[in-house]
Amino acid sequence: MSFIFARGLPLLLAGLLAACAQWPAQLPERRLPPPPLVLPAPPSAFRLEGRVSLKANEESFSGGMTWRHDAARQELLLRTPLGQGVAELRGDVEGVELLDSEGHLHRAADAETLVRQALGVTLPLAGLAWWVVGNVRPGVPFQAEADDEGHLAVLNQDGWRIEFSRYAQVGDHFLPGKLVARRADDLEIRLVVDAWELPW
Repeated sequence: MSFIFARGLPLLLAGLLAACAQWPAQLPERRLPPPPLVLPAPPSAFRLEGRVSLKANEESFSGGMTWRHDAARQELLLRTPLGQGVAELRGDVEGVELLDSEGHLHRAADAETLVRQALGVTLPLAGLAWWVVGNVRPGVPFQAEADDEGHLAVLNQDGWRIEFSRYAQVGDHFLPGKLVARRADDLEIRLVVDAWELPW
């Protein structure tokens, strides 16, 4: 009896060691799925001070930005890093006008057409007014991903991919402090918000 046990023990131990060798050294960490995306109503108006950089093909621009937007009117001022005005865009229900750095005044029916005609760059201004407050442009198909807090983290809309970060509470709203918008390989917009003002 003891002879059989002595012969079988090494085989048993070898089998146990072989089985243990196949076990993972550490169980993989189980990640919880992100919370569902929450898209609260955006603020009815905003004013922001920030910095923007734009890359379009071989050209680029970086500087300061002041943007005031509400349902009836919008004003957008771009400045060089030294504070000199580069372009000033104003619009209301009657149309849009842009004053460039050389003092030339351009007019058009909508902002995107005006910027394309005056500066030669197609900017997603119709969507940007929604994206900058961490929301989606209404009435247009989109795909989105939420961050760990349920805020908008990645958005694909209008041919653009927008990444959001640095959320902070401003009044009753959680607004992103940074967004990066890219269209294919030819256009990139980076926007960092330094200060928000909500309905005055």
